[in-house]
Amino acid sequence: MNAGPEGLAQSSVPGRVEITARALTALARAVAAERLGAPAKRVRVGLGDHAGALALDVTGPIRAQADVLGAASAAAERVRSRVSELSGRQVGSAHIELTGIVREHEDRVR
Repeated sequence: MNAGPEGLAQSSVPGRVEITARALTALARAVAAERLGAPAKRVRVGLGDHAGALALDVTGPIRAQADVLGAASAAAERVRSRVSELSGRQVGSAHIELTGIVREHEDRVR
């Protein structure tokens, strides 16, 4: 495969691949949920434009940990780079709005 415009891999097979907004949203939701340590059903993602690149607005909880703000900041960068890597699209920004803390469930004592 050869690198074409915008650094995207190209093959010798004619045609093109398009990723719908719905598929990009689902991809970003799965990546964000994994990076935040939260259930995907509790994570919401909006797509936008950031100077011609994709912008991600992520809303959801984060796994309980000592440095929540540091973890959220690191998660935003990891989400941005991973979505870019998986989709082949340039992701210019990833904004994360935290809505709560996800704690690991403890077994109930009866």
